[in-house]
Amino acid sequence: MANRDEWIQLSATRDEIVRSNIFVKLEDGDGWKSKPEIPTAKEILLLQKEAEGLPENDVRQPWKSKEDYLKAQYEILRREGTEGLRFAVNNYIYNNNHGLRQDDDQHMFVYTQVRIKSYIMTTLGPLARVEFMPQRAIKWLKSGRLKPGSLLALTTKADKFKTICKVAVVAQRPYLLGLDQTPPLVDLMWGNPEDAVFDCDLELVMIEAQHGYFESSRHSLVGLQLAAQADTPIDKYITGSHRKNETPRFIYQSPIMDFSSVVRQPLADLEKLKSLREFNVLSGLLLKDVESISFLDASQLSALHRMVSKELAIIQGPPGTGKTFTSVEAIKVMLASRRKRPGHNPPLIVAAQTNHALDQLLGHCLEANAKILRLGSRSEREDMRPYSLYEMRRKCSRGGGGKRFRELEDDRHTNIDRVEALVNSVFGDSLIDPRQLHAHGIITEAQLESLYDDEMETSPELEKLGPFSLWLGDSRIPARIVRDRQPLISETLEADEDFDYERDVENIAYDEEDADRINGKEIKLMHIWTGKEPGHFKSWNHRAQRLLRENDNLFDIPQDWRGAVYQHLQSKLVQATTPTLAGLLAKYVEICKQRRALKARQDIDMAFSQDIAVIGCTTTGLTKYRAFLAGLQPNTLLIEEAAETREGNITSALYPSLQQLILVGDHAQMSPRCDIRWLGQHPYNLNVSLFERLINLKMNHIMLNQQRRMRPELRRIVSPFYNNLLDHPSVQSPQARPDVPGMGGRNCWFFDHEWIERTNSDNSKLNDQEAEMITLFFVYLVSNVDSYQGEENDVVLLSLVRSPDPVYGRNIGFLDNPHRAVVAISRARQGFYIFGNVNNLLEAKTESSFLWGLIFNRFADQGMVNRELGLPLVCQNHGNEIWIKELEDWADNTGGCHERCRETRPCGHPCTLRCHATAHENLPCSSPCFQIVPECGHPCHGLCGERCFHDCERFRQAKASVKQAQRQGTDSPKGKTIESLLLQHGAHDFGHEEPVKRKSIVSTGSPGRGLYSHFGELPLRPIGDNWKNAEAVIQQQDRKLDEELAERNEKWLSQTHHVQDQWMPTGVTASGTRIRAGPIITQTLQLLSDLPAMTTTAAVTAGSGSHLRTGSGAGPIFAPTLNQFPNIAPIAQPELLIQLEQDDYAVSATNMKQTIGDLENDGEEDWLIDFEEPE
Repeated sequence: MANRDEWIQLSATRDEIVRSNIFVKLEDGDGWKSKPEIPTAKEILLLQKEAEGLPENDVRQPWKSKEDYLKAQYEILRREGTEGLRFAVNNYIYNNNHGLRQDDDQHMFVYTQVRIKSYIMTTLGPLARVEFMPQRAIKWLKSGRLKPGSLLALTTKADKFKTICKVAVVAQRPYLLGLDQTPPLVDLMWGNPEDAVFDCDLELVMIEAQHGYFESSRHSLVGLQLAAQADTPIDKYITGSHRKNETPRFIYQSPIMDFSSVVRQPLADLEKLKSLREFNVLSGLLLKDVESISFLDASQLSALHRMVSKELAIIQGPPGTGKTFTSVEAIKVMLASRRKRPGHNPPLIVAAQTNHALDQLLGHCLEANAKILRLGSRSEREDMRPYSLYEMRRKCSRGGGGKRFRELEDDRHTNIDRVEALVNSVFGDSLIDPRQLHAHGIITEAQLESLYDDEMETSPELEKLGPFSLWLGDSRIPARIVRDRQPLISETLEADEDFDYERDVENIAYDEEDADRINGKEIKLMHIWTGKEPGHFKSWNHRAQRLLRENDNLFDIPQDWRGAVYQHLQSKLVQATTPTLAGLLAKYVEICKQRRALKARQDIDMAFSQDIAVIGCTTTGLTKYRAFLAGLQPNTLLIEEAAETREGNITSALYPSLQQLILVGDHAQMSPRCDIRWLGQHPYNLNVSLFERLINLKMNHIMLNQQRRMRPELRRIVSPFYNNLLDHPSVQSPQARPDVPGMGGRNCWFFDHEWIERTNSDNSKLNDQEAEMITLFFVYLVSNVDSYQGEENDVVLLSLVRSPDPVYGRNIGFLDNPHRAVVAISRARQGFYIFGNVNNLLEAKTESSFLWGLIFNRFADQGMVNRELGLPLVCQNHGNEIWIKELEDWADNTGGCHERCRETRPCGHPCTLRCHATAHENLPCSSPCFQIVPECGHPCHGLCGERCFHDCERFRQAKASVKQAQRQGTDSPKGKTIESLLLQHGAHDFGHEEPVKRKSIVSTGSPGRGLYSHFGELPLRPIGDNWKNAEAVIQQQDRKLDEELAERNEKWLSQTHHVQDQWMPTGVTASGTRIRAGPIITQTLQLLSDLPAMTTTAAVTAGSGSHLRTGSGAGPIFAPTLNQFPNIAPIAQPELLIQLEQDDYAVSATNMKQTIGDLENDGEEDWLIDFEEPE
């Protein structure tokens, strides 16, 4: 426990750290350390030649100095954030200079008729609300345009970037009362308050780049400037020149750590347990004999020891080796040791590239009973919400925020009042006050006096509007008449199908905990009155100025020109007051920064008061929340997915207090994303992570070497990319990794073809025949899945797509990227099947030939390819082998072979079908039914798979009594209530005379997305005895219930009826054609005793269409949530569902959550990966 003096010193230090991270001191001059956070107009207007001269980022050798290293990282990262907009603006200027159309193109979006409507005075800062017109109608909820954080350039309609360029950032894009309006509205934050525009009549043009996203690098850029102002113990490793890995100072001072969490419990050897609880990490490696009592393997133990004892730990985790698991065990050790360490014990900072990985890591920390705090509100897990910064503030809030906070709020509101007063003097309900024009030198003394002639007649209305009212006369008109001229826009709706606004967009306020910052008082910029323009002149401004110069008496100006002169005076007054307004906004920004600093300081105190042990955020959040995190003065930073994280994101997060950096990832699988392709390549290398660079420079690192995911034959496919990767005993067990059914022990295969690809309207590459082959193969696998005992999504089908006509040359697109290739071939657990053109892969270019040659040879070495015969299938019933080479070979394939089934059905009839994989219970029997119908005693006239009936009067009378009983049962209040609830969930009675043809269903799908529940219809076929004797069973139960009710004094009873619904035989091809049997669902309904004759059933499915490119629509068959009704309970889970959308070539199995775009999340498998070429 720190004494009072130490506490005061700590507090003062934290204050200084927070302020230095919010009020960043820039150097004088034009160097990289002098550049402001938001790019300047000068940067955006640079011509191509002027933009050259970037420093190189040589990843092959150490840096000579930290200064050179930071400068290169900063300049290249800043160029990536601005290059898209710079190129777009230059493209706009070029088109204008050459008389070309200024339309949207592949580089830019152009917005015209942009006007400032108001300013929103938020605690984030002042936001300019602007209206604009896109060049076509936009589906804003599905569009990636104007994302918060996007960089924009604005100019006037007349200037077109010749001399005027104002840079702004999208602050927020509200849909309701924003983008849904005509014209749409969006909120911007000016890069420089001096650029603020206040003239609501000034027409602007706004440019947005189609490529690059400034927000992804914005905070890192500031962090790199701050990194140049202070040194850390990690700096010597970052340059790549320091090889000796040292022990952090705080660990050297207190080296006793608790490793007891890594052993299997309980441990009988108490002496050994004690030694693990008090292990000195300076005494050497973790004892070798610990491996025999630990659930960690030798490589994991070595990695863990380095993670908790060295200043820099680099841990490579190949697929399935448990790198996240090892990180969690290291965190447990550090937390157990933290509690025993004396003095200042700041939280451990953990970060990951994606929100999914961060949630996974923090979830494990929760399981270890750690007190956690999650920064950012992008978590998809409900159990993370209580641990957000917003919730911590809410729980710890004492109201008011303290004296200093109230003082800042007073200052802020005073500033708002000043802005509002000045704006109202320019944009008020009345006309302009002539005295204001005179005070700014816009009109002369004589002109002012001419408006105040005592002999002029006036009225209360004229006096209210001011002297200009009489002068204007009929030339005074409402300003909205001038503004409300709506342009025509294209009726073609534009949407970005890859963009999910609700998932991907964050405001600049970003987070739930800062939601109040994006709201504030709105100060509107709007003239109520203006002057009428002279109708016979297109350009009148110069004439208006001349008339004003030539007439000391304003009443000498002709009446039909006074409206134009008045508009000119309005514009001049706005120009005159703009510097004052801009100064007030700058002062307001300063107050908001002080408020931010105070908030961060309060958050730090709350974190320590709540004894937060682990704080987690994304790697972007490391610099976004830098003031808060640096103020905590953490010792340790652990980064998951470090190989996917940009080097600048990590370097910019090396706070001065850090003594320990732990990097966990796998550079063979993923690399950082670079928005500007040429900056990702040599010599700039933005797509090379710090993780990969240090390993390539031979920096000490540990590779985990026991994989627990793939069968051995699948591991052999990836082994060329990992030296000494071993199989854990668990994956060698046939029980844990059974063979894929229907494949005869061939659990991997490379299907070679030469089907030619095509290009769609989006310039994406598609291969229809390959997709059809994969779809039919998938249907075959699903039909055999009943006997499959493995986990879900254990089989991967990989579509390579690329197969151009050899006449035009070989091309494989991004398939030559080794990172993507390793990801694709390492997802499967039990089965992996590739479909592609081998000749194209091996002949496209040298790089791809080497890469795919390694992969293809691993299939060939194991005998898992036959380029002549195609794809082998093996019948599970008879052991016959069937080869599939062309699409036609799938004709009439039912999952078996060509022999007859000849097995006996559950009903007793022999099966007359050809060999099939589907269980007989799921196939309706078409043999004649000769059972006696209980209602009438006559033989059944139907088929075995249909409900029994006989066309006679006795049967019809029995049916009528059943319907009467149903009406009586559902007429009770309770009956009506339950019936209504059941019907809401798709339940319908099946008391029909004829076999049921259709039933209403509940679906999780809406066309195209699969996100919302709705009602639909599904063709059904009645099967089995459950349908036959329904009426008889109901009648019998009715009589039985009457007797039991009398005997038991009308106590509540329930009766269960089992009803089975099945899809008509159906499946899906790539073109949407239904071809094969689909899934079934069985539902049990327990009916209360006051509904003795009502039999109901609910059929559910996963919906009428699903777009799987982002995986958002994929999912299992949906069972209705009827848990609140204790009389209803499901008795069986549904099987697999095939979902496919044309052009996507993606299919779904139960619980599939992602396709190739989401494969960055290590450890989650898919049934099919779509290797479609991007735009």
